[in-house]
Amino acid sequence: MVREFEYKGEIFRVTAHGIHGHEEIFIVHIEKDGTEGGEASIDRMTEENDTNAPIEDIIVMLCDRLIPDIDGHDPSKPFAWREGNVVYAVHDGVQDHA
Repeated sequence: MVREFEYKGEIFRVTAHGIHGHEEIFIVHIEKDGTEGGEASIDRMTEENDTNAPIEDIIVMLCDRLIPDIDGHDPSKPFAWREGNVVYAVHDGVQDHA
């Protein structure tokens, strides 16, 4: 899964693969100019975590690791999935430029 979301007024992208509770999850902060900023990750197969927790909870935990380094974030804004800027659509192992 590759998907964008908002949290505390900031935009992030998550890349996750694996089965529930045993995913590798990477998040990247998307800067105001659209470039990639800080990142955080967890390997739920090997790192201590609540394997019953929904992926959204793990994503929020990773974001909270990055948020102190981000100026101007809004603590009142909750986690929410969003439509992202899709550059490549992948289907059946073939990548087509969108």
